[in-house]
Amino acid sequence: MDKRIRSKELQSKIMDPIKAVKLFLLSASSIAFGGMGGQSIPKSIPDAIAKVKETENIDFSFAVFTGGATTPRFEENLSKIDVLRRYYYLSADYFREKVDQGKVQFFDYWVSEYSRSVREGTITGGNKIDVAVIEATGIEEDGGIVPSLSVDTSPAFVEACKRLIVEVNESKPVLSGLHDIYLPEHGKPINITKVLDRIGSPTIKVPKSKIAAIVINSEKEEASGSYSKVEKKDLSIAENISRFLEKEYSRDYITRENPLQFGAGPLASASMEKLSIEHLKIWSEIIPARWVESLDSKVDCISASALYTMPGEEKYLDYVFNNLELVKKHVVLRPNEVTNSMEVIMRLGVVAVQQAIEIDIFGNVNVSHIKGKIHNGVGGSGDFTRASKLTIVALPSTAANEKFSRIVPFLFNIDIPKQDVDVVVTEFGVADLRGLSPRERAEKIINISHPKFRDKLFEYYTRAKNSSSHIPFDFQAALDFMQET
Repeated sequence: MDKRIRSKELQSKIMDPIKAVKLFLLSASSIAFGGMGGQSIPKSIPDAIAKVKETENIDFSFAVFTGGATTPRFEENLSKIDVLRRYYYLSADYFREKVDQGKVQFFDYWVSEYSRSVREGTITGGNKIDVAVIEATGIEEDGGIVPSLSVDTSPAFVEACKRLIVEVNESKPVLSGLHDIYLPEHGKPINITKVLDRIGSPTIKVPKSKIAAIVINSEKEEASGSYSKVEKKDLSIAENISRFLEKEYSRDYITRENPLQFGAGPLASASMEKLSIEHLKIWSEIIPARWVESLDSKVDCISASALYTMPGEEKYLDYVFNNLELVKKHVVLRPNEVTNSMEVIMRLGVVAVQQAIEIDIFGNVNVSHIKGKIHNGVGGSGDFTRASKLTIVALPSTAANEKFSRIVPFLFNIDIPKQDVDVVVTEFGVADLRGLSPRERAEKIINISHPKFRDKLFEYYTRAKNSSSHIPFDFQAALDFMQET
């Protein structure tokens, strides 16, 4: 019997993934998969679904819920079946195209609202999710699930599903003591005042009767397909962020008691290398595993929903596993309904560093679409930008090898309004927007755009500011800019 499953009753539910799929998924119409940032994504069950589809020509048709960004392998398996709906994040071109064509229905939620909506049933029309599949590193005698390196929306999926399939991953040690599982209750405050406060359970509590199957695997992680490798631009942006934060600390506008938050992606990894400030506290939705290597030096403590890896950085997971006792003293992994709680973010005075696809000259931000087409989704950016003490939006000034400017006259899609943006950072500098009018903000932001596009942006603004409006805008001039660039 598997030693990671301490309940003899549950050991009888260990089975082959193909058998689990045939027993519990043939009649299912909705399925949820835990994991985010490419970390702790179920592996055996998605593989088995695709295999059963191909070998037995069974038509699976699901509404699919995921905990966040997935992996290329997961997306490849999912592309072989009929997906009617997806929530709340996309990680592959195949499904982006299906969504843009209207063949797959999709809506992206802020992370904290997504988890709550899953539990309340408002996202599912009051229905339970038929089957949830989550990865674990062990199961306790009482049925409590010891999660892996991602907690994400998994506790909400467990609560909201009819049946649960658990993939126990033996490539990782049993991570007992790393997690704090707590789901907020309506009308009750979340009693967290410090980064490492623990208010919940070390395991995901679930009735044994809800666990329909347990699948054992020993497959290692692959990096998410949503994130690119760190580039030179990312390092330059990280340097500018570091210099800006040093000034803020020196003026006591923020202190080391204000936790930092980094949005997912290469900039979060680059910042680990370039930040010169020590004794940092981190309160984040997810954080690169490489940050753990700086515990007891640059970083004092981390609270997040997942530790993930960028492409080429998988080695940092080994550091986590080989130094697990140190990690447990300084790191807590929580549900993202807690990490992304605006109540807690505001109370802690978090300093948020968010990334963006593009930004307009007044500071409105698009994080989810490219020229009107869906890319990934909003994620948890709005949870942090609205509630943080200080919000920094950081992005490279251009895209597609400098073919397009990421700073534009206006946006087709606005996810984060200008009122929530305090500072904008590119590889060309820092635009501190606090206290500035729209006209003043425009000049600051244009000045940190790429030199290739800077004159054209000023040309647009010169035409626009002749308008008698608080926010200068010239529709024809904006169209001219878009066509010329």
